[in-house]
Amino acid sequence: MKSSFLLLAAAAVILSGCVTTPKSGNAAVMNLFKQADADGNSQVSRREFTDLLIAEAFANYDKNKDGFVTLAEWTAGGGTRETFLAMGGRSGRLTLAQVQASKVAQNQMAIPFDQADTSKSGYLSLEEFVAYRKKAAPYVR
Repeated sequence: MKSSFLLLAAAAVILSGCVTTPKSGNAAVMNLFKQADADGNSQVSRREFTDLLIAEAFANYDKNKDGFVTLAEWTAGGGTRETFLAMGGRSGRLTLAQVQASKVAQNQMAIPFDQADTSKSGYLSLEEFVAYRKKAAPYVR
């Protein structure tokens, strides 16, 4: 189960146009920071960050863009049936809300937050957020 979420975490940073690259500059990352900062306090909390990563990964798995991830889409992306079921996919499909509410997904996506929170404040500043996205840039396909 853990390896599936490591793949999910990796998928979250493998995003077209959202990670700073030499060609995209910081504008895309700054816009993503604003999007993640749901309460507008100029900091990104653990929950805001994990919700963002989950949403990005969900979009990556939802190949037909119908708002659901099916078991077939999940396993085609490298996930396991066990993890799919653990997140609430007993009906054969997952919604973004189900995955964001899943403790399994929240716990796994907290790992990148802990790496990004270099000040150990419990929040990411814009600088920490940008630094994390730049660090993830080499993993972009």
